[in-house]
Amino acid sequence: MAEVNLDKKDFKILRWLDREGDIDVDEVSDELGISTSTVYYRLDKYRKQGILSGTVSKIDAHELGLELTAITEIRSTYGPGYDEIGDELTEISGVQTVYFMLGDKSFTIIAHLRDHDHLQEYIDDIIHTDGVEHSSTQVVLQTFKDESRLLVNYDDEDLEALIESE
Repeated sequence: MAEVNLDKKDFKILRWLDREGDIDVDEVSDELGISTSTVYYRLDKYRKQGILSGTVSKIDAHELGLELTAITEIRSTYGPGYDEIGDELTEISGVQTVYFMLGDKSFTIIAHLRDHDHLQEYIDDIIHTDGVEHSSTQVVLQTFKDESRLLVNYDDEDLEALIESE
């Protein structure tokens, strides 16, 4: 685990950033009652520790016209070369996430696709990737939760445990 030194004030700031998705130092300062200089200092510290990087707005895939979400499990050849296979899979159009896995499957991919024709192209690209032995793709019918922000997924008790473990 990375060496991080965070206190309750840090988690207040990080939770605000996670919830709001925007870095507005004055707003953070006003809402949390923390001086702007402290907020600036902490943001700089988070960037240096690699906890915080960039600012990203959340784009709704469905509203953009990406109607299908596909989850694909892949079994690939055993041995060296996983990095190359993973790198190739990340380049397929529509792929958002690629996980290298332990267990029966080597990779799990999450992709957002336009339509059934795009789905077919996606599957073709996977099965023509060197090293892929087998793939199984499921299409999502309904999404109950798709939350890319981190801290909003935890309750206060679990976040307190992170602080206490330092």
